[in-house]
Amino acid sequence: MAPPRKIIKRQLEILVDYLEENKDISGGTPFSPVGLHAAKVKWTMVAKKLNAVENGAQKSPEGWKKYWFEWRHKCRKKAANIQQNQLNSSGSGQKIMLNEIELRALNINGNGCERIEPPVPSSKKLEIFLSEDSDSEHQLKIVEDQDQDTDEVKVPPKRRLTTENSTVTPPPEWAMDLEDRRIAAEERIAKALESIANMMQVQEGRRCIIEERIVETLTAIAGNLQGLNCGANQKNSLQHLQQTSHDQPETSSMKDVIFL
Repeated sequence: MAPPRKIIKRQLEILVDYLEENKDISGGTPFSPVGLHAAKVKWTMVAKKLNAVENGAQKSPEGWKKYWFEWRHKCRKKAANIQQNQLNSSGSGQKIMLNEIELRALNINGNGCERIEPPVPSSKKLEIFLSEDSDSEHQLKIVEDQDQDTDEVKVPPKRRLTTENSTVTPPPEWAMDLEDRRIAAEERIAKALESIANMMQVQEGRRCIIEERIVETLTAIAGNLQGLNCGANQKNSLQHLQQTSHDQPETSSMKDVIFL
């Protein structure tokens, strides 16, 4: 048996692109039966796109949904560790080991990544220096940047995760565990709502079948009654004819007696 394929970068890009456009299914919040069905359709659509990627992993819609919540949680933990390391370190220009896809995944729901910015694609920075001798003249200085690894974001001193006036502390471990429990509870609620919706659909189907059978039974009864009525009418007509034919000879015989 071949080992399962790993999820490749292209699949993560497709998943993040899709969830950026459909944020209603990225939070794991409970749905109404109608919303639950719509979310199920959306996860089915994105699962088809992800499974169509060559050399990529193959998962069911429910499998991709579960992977998204687990991967997002890992990204949050990673960002929290980075914040903690930056708070404990006094050096500048530290490296954040979060790639662009992870940053985009964190920014979908805006949890724990308000101050993490994706890498700037430009290879040059434009710094404007105002001349002290003139109010209208500006001097532009182009500073060449060093090559940066596309998988790493270099954070300059001005782009720290903490500001001069406020201190951002990473969430404690118990908060992360509480988030895991919340997500698990929401998934259980979603499954329960899905079961209720399926049960309602089954009951609706049964009700339609029962109504159809009732209509068929009533139609058959009406047909039988109509047949019985027709039979009774025919029997009455036949008895009337017989009675008429029986009375007619007696009348003719009485006429013969009178004339005699």
